[in-house]
Parts: sequence; structure tokens; C-alpha cells
Amino acid sequence: MAAVRMWGLALVMSSVGWQGGPLFAADAPAKPATIAEAAKLLDLTKFPRMPGAEAPRQARLAELSYEAKGDVKAAYNFQKQALAKLKWQELPGGYISDQTASGTFTRDGSRVSVTVFPTGADGKVSVMLNQHGNVDLARLPVPPAAKPFYSGPASAMFLTDAAPNQTAAAVRKLLLEKGWKPYGTAGDTQFFKQNAVQIGATVSTAPAQMNKTMISFQSSLMSADLPAPEETERLQYADSTTTVSFDVKLSQEDLAAFYRKTLSAAGWQATTDNPIKIDFRHVLIFRNPAKDLLELQMHDFEGNTRALLKHQTAAEVEEVERLAKAKIEEQKKAKSAPTDKVQLALPAIATGVEKKKNSVEFKLPNGKVKGVVEDWRKQFAKDGWKEETAVVDPMAGSVSLTKGNLTLTVVYVDTGFLPAEVTMSVIGGELDAVAEKK
Repeated sequence: MAAVRMWGLALVMSSVGWQGGPLFAADAPAKPATIAEAAKLLDLTKFPRMPGAEAPRQARLAELSYEAKGDVKAAYNFQKQALAKLKWQELPGGYISDQTASGTFTRDGSRVSVTVFPTGADGKVSVMLNQHGNVDLARLPVPPAAKPFYSGPASAMFLTDAAPNQTAAAVRKLLLEKGWKPYGTAGDTQFFKQNAVQIGATVSTAPAQMNKTMISFQSSLMSADLPAPEETERLQYADSTTTVSFDVKLSQEDLAAFYRKTLSAAGWQATTDNPIKIDFRHVLIFRNPAKDLLELQMHDFEGNTRALLKHQTAAEVEEVERLAKAKIEEQKKAKSAPTDKVQLALPAIATGVEKKKNSVEFKLPNGKVKGVVEDWRKQFAKDGWKEETAVVDPMAGSVSLTKGNLTLTVVYVDTGFLPAEVTMSVIGGELDAVAEKK
């Protein structure tokens, strides 16, 4: 999903064409939005979907993706009209064709991008909406020598003659001074977060610009505000699962203390005094007044603490609990329900009978088993059994039959020298085998 989201972002970036000054007015929001502030403007879990839309692949505060029947232009216009009803205005630079459509919309300094393209299936399109937060990327701090190169609704770029490593260090320092917290790296990109907005700062050489150093900013709104210690390794945030994972040199006790302190400031409280050990992990649960849930998982890993913090909304927690209760009730009903029994009359000539709850094994004189199985098949058919497979040869054979939730199997081997061996088994019930009187 992360790759799809970045693809959609790149498509929007390529479709807008203006360069130069700041995108937003001077009174743009001074601080990155919180979850509550962003949700007031647009919550994509509640955003209307096209008639006949399939269940969404992703439905979060900041991301929505689904498939529906329709053409690209009609699908894009549906999203556009729905956003307009919520007072979102389309920015210049959008692109619409029969094969793809993309555009960006703004309200109170926040942006959301829309991308639509055919799925390849007959008459279906894929719809993606991504929120990018309320940070004016053109106004993010850069070294004094860096000059604006491009600014759009989803990205901003600057050029400088300084070396890439020197520039990356300077950008990091400037962002930290403005209150941005380190939030992982990926190649040449450093990630930072503040409140519920994440930005990526990529510093690289631009061959098309006489090998100057380019600073590129992108941003995305996070569906969950998941803090992390500043000094981490391999930090990764996934909006599709609302999780952040990382390694840190802090002990598990110190990491738990960090989260108790950091999360309490945002109204979260731990549900236990100490983490609970589950398998090889230690788990600490936090809840807030809205009944949302945060689960912190920790375990030792190569001298560090490996951690994962997962967010679930109150609705998601309620759904998990509902499914768990339904599963328990289903198991209770299964235990209390009467067990189906399959009545079977064994031939009077059967010997060495070994009965079990779901199967019976016995022997017949050689040359007799094929006729016995043929008689059984006729009787099973009269009793309403459906024959799925049947191989009935003099020396070996197998028959499989079904009836409701029951499956009955007969397997035999008759070498012609030793007594034939027969096994009958049932799945979904019990086998009641009674020998016929001689």
C-alpha cells in the first residue's frame, strides 16, 4: 500500500505545473495539524464512495482506496463533487484523460490528492485519496544558499551548490530547530513528524541541473499520531496498519517509561502497572478517553530493544471484540450441538474389526471386497449421499461421498493372496459400525 500511495503522489506531482512562490496564503496554519484538527476537515473513513463500490482496500483517516465500476472521468468528478460539498477547492494543475485523472484539493491550508485510473478489469476504476496535511512545503527551512526550483501542492524543491551530505545535515538541523522530530530514513530521504504530519526530506544530486544538489520535500497526513524516541534505528511507519516499528538502545523498562510519559500528555493511560509477557514479547496497552487503543510490543534484539506501537480506533477495537465473542459463541454451539452419526452395517464375514470414534478397520476374504463396496454405493445413494470420487477395481479402490457436513471415505486393498484390508472413515461426525449377524 505504501508503494501505491507514493505512486499516486508522484502522479499528482507530475500533473501540476507551476513553479515559484508559496502555495498558500500568509495566514496558512502555523503548526502541523493534530489528528483531531485534521479529522474535523476530512475523515476519509466517512467519505462517500461511488455507488456499487467494492469494499475498500484501505479506509483510514488519511487514506482511502477502492474499486468501482465506471469510467475515469465520471469517477474523478464524483470525488470532486463530494469534496466540494465539504468545502474543499480544487487547485490548478489537475489532469484528466480517459486513462488517468489526478488533482489536489485544499481547505484551510490542508491538501488531499485524488487519483483515478483503470484497473484493467472490464469497466472498473481504482480510486485513491491521500491527505497530505497542512504544511506549506515551500516554506520549510532550507540553507540560505538554497534557491526555490519548484513548488506544488504535494512537493517543493530547492537547488544549492553545497555538497549533498553537508546539505542533508543542514536541513536536518533546521527542521529540528523548528520542532520536527526525526522519524526514520530510507536511502537519501530523512523523515520527520510533528503532530500528525510526516514530511520526507530527500537530498540528492540532480544530473539534469548541472549536478547541483536538490532538496525535495513531500508530506503526508498520518492516520495515527505515533511518537517514537529520537534516537532509533530502522524506524518504519505504515499508515495502512497504523503502526510504527523501530530498534532503540533504550532498555524495555526505559522505553515503557518514555511512552508512559509521552502518551500521558496526550490523554493516554496504561491499563497495567507493568508490561505483560506474551510469548517472547512484553506488551503494554494504553487507552484514551475516546476508547482508542495503543499496543506497545517490545523484545530484546541483538543488544537493542525492538519495538512496535500499533493504534486501533475504538470502532476497530469494538469490531475485534465482536468477532471474538462471535467465535466463542460459535464454538459453544458446536460443542453443544448433537453429533451426526453415520450408521454402517459391516458384512457378517468381516474379521479383525477395530472401531474408533471416526473410523473402522476390518478384513474380508480375498475376492469379496469389490462386491461389498458396490452394494454400499447403491445403499449410500438411496440414503441421499453424493458420490464425489470412486475408483473400484478388484485389487484396490477408494470411494468418497458427502452428505451435508459429512464426508465418508472407503479405502481398500485386495492382493488376492491375503485377506483384503478395508478402512472406512467419516469427517464431521461419528461412525457407528455394527456387524451383521451371521
